[in-house]
Amino acid sequence: MSIRSFSVLLLAATAAAAASAHAQAGPSPADRATDPPLAQRGAPDEGAQAPLTLDDVLGLAAQSNPMLRGAREAADASAGAFMQAGARPNPQLSLLQEGFSRAERTSTALVNQTIELGGKRSARLEVASYGRELALATLDGRAAALRAQVIAAFYGLLAAQRQSQVAQESADIAARSADLADKRARAGKVSPVEATKAKVAATGAQIEAANAMTQLSAAAEKLVNATGSAVVRERAVIGDLERVPTIEPLPQLLARIDDAPLSRMAKAAMLRSNAAVSVERARRMPDITISAGMKRVITAGIGDNQAVIGVSIPLPIFDSNKGGLLEAVHKAEQASADFDGEQAGLRLALTQAYASYQIATQEAQRLKADVLPAARDALNAMSRGYALGKFSFLDVLDAQRTLFQEQSRYVQSLADAHAAWAELGRLVGTPLPSGLPQTTDNH
Repeated sequence: MSIRSFSVLLLAATAAAAASAHAQAGPSPADRATDPPLAQRGAPDEGAQAPLTLDDVLGLAAQSNPMLRGAREAADASAGAFMQAGARPNPQLSLLQEGFSRAERTSTALVNQTIELGGKRSARLEVASYGRELALATLDGRAAALRAQVIAAFYGLLAAQRQSQVAQESADIAARSADLADKRARAGKVSPVEATKAKVAATGAQIEAANAMTQLSAAAEKLVNATGSAVVRERAVIGDLERVPTIEPLPQLLARIDDAPLSRMAKAAMLRSNAAVSVERARRMPDITISAGMKRVITAGIGDNQAVIGVSIPLPIFDSNKGGLLEAVHKAEQASADFDGEQAGLRLALTQAYASYQIATQEAQRLKADVLPAARDALNAMSRGYALGKFSFLDVLDAQRTLFQEQSRYVQSLADAHAAWAELGRLVGTPLPSGLPQTTDNH
């Protein structure tokens, strides 16, 4: 093979690599519209259902996720707890029979009613009301967490699809490069050792492509698990990985902490513990029981009816509920400390998620604007130099590996940016389902 013909083949392979790299870094809107992000790429059937968007997947999760359904049931159960907390003690009917002789006996029928003192009922209602607030905040927190989980899994699947494409194209180019090196070795232009190293590199690229396919299957199953719906397994998903959502400035996000579900949960738990102190304090006041009824007295066969009334008052001599009150007080202090800790933890988590978002978006922008173009230029220069005998084939392989590694890094940074955005939504309590906010194009 002549140097000229070899150069033509090598430049063709390089052009294919650069074209595929450019497609991975920034496909045009027309390309994204016609290039379905399927786990297994192939011609779609005419009767195939339309791909699922992010909003579709969020809607399925809102309907099918078992943990969210459980949180809804817990919130509904709290309504019953509040209803029961307001119930008053039932009256009691008692019957006392003294003697069984027809001529001599006494029968007493009483209705006993316990009257709660010390504000026990109002204290129970207060505890139950805060318990309901806790259940509702937990439901909102679970919905926000599910939204974040689904979004991260959705864009994780898109990223896995893109990574699989990158790995497969890298394997294809490595195979073509190994074939060229083998031909040159047989022609005596390069050492057979160089051809062997090229084959090893091609095999390694094939292994990476196979691993990427396995990770793609795992990412698809992760999205199915997050939604709780098998529909996701049967249909493709479609979305724009490179369109990273915008977020509010950090001070505005921090100002939303008080209304976040996690903060509301901690606050409701603290208020419920404080109300429980009132319940235990009210239990120190004994309840009274009022009795009213009728006594039927039969003496020597002659009957006589007598009205009966009474009152029962427990004497708090041995049990004054000191232990229960002490326990409730310390639990209230614990809940207050937990609330303060939750507030501090939320601020820290929000700041860290914001930093992760900033790092990922800035890294993606720098990779797309500076690193990837430079890596492509380096690969082109190495390929031309190899055709002229200035560089070894390993230099070309290194340039190829660098380009595809940076492409993979670019895709991962986009996935990290979406995951950080989803985490910010969880922390501030963005509800589910939710439409995507206004976004900025990262092209």
